[in-house]
Amino acid sequence: MKTVDADATIAALGHPYFRELASFGALPDELISSLLRNGVITQIKQGEFIARYGERAVDFQIILKGKIAFYKRGTDYDVLTRYFSAGEQSGFDLMIGLITHNGTDVAVEDSLILDVSINQFQTLQAEHPEWFGVLMINLSRELSREIEMLEDVITRSTGWLL
Repeated sequence: MKTVDADATIAALGHPYFRELASFGALPDELISSLLRNGVITQIKQGEFIARYGERAVDFQIILKGKIAFYKRGTDYDVLTRYFSAGEQSGFDLMIGLITHNGTDVAVEDSLILDVSINQFQTLQAEHPEWFGVLMINLSRELSREIEMLEDVITRSTGWLL
């Protein structure tokens, strides 16, 4: 893992690329640049992992490029529960729900992730409430889709006989 410069990332990928990412949808270029510059961008090679089990969630990640697998800690073993692709967030539910980290993130392929700290998130809310609202809609929409996906998995594996 290595930290990557935000301006170099913006120059390499360009604002049109970032505008297409679901987490950044409808946000202006200036705000996207601010999120990138004030966050921490990390390059993760395929197979590298981030294990923070039991740590307090004080940030969340937006996958800028690549694919991350999430393995939830189980009683006897970790279970693959979700893949996160470019534009999706990981850990927002933990941060907002005051939940400790409960698994391990593994890069399925070379990936770039943006860490958005809780302080950065609060600053955005205070300084740009209108854009904070748009970001919250984007993040909430993704959580809704994730809940629907998990309900589908549960429905196919258990449930009541009709």
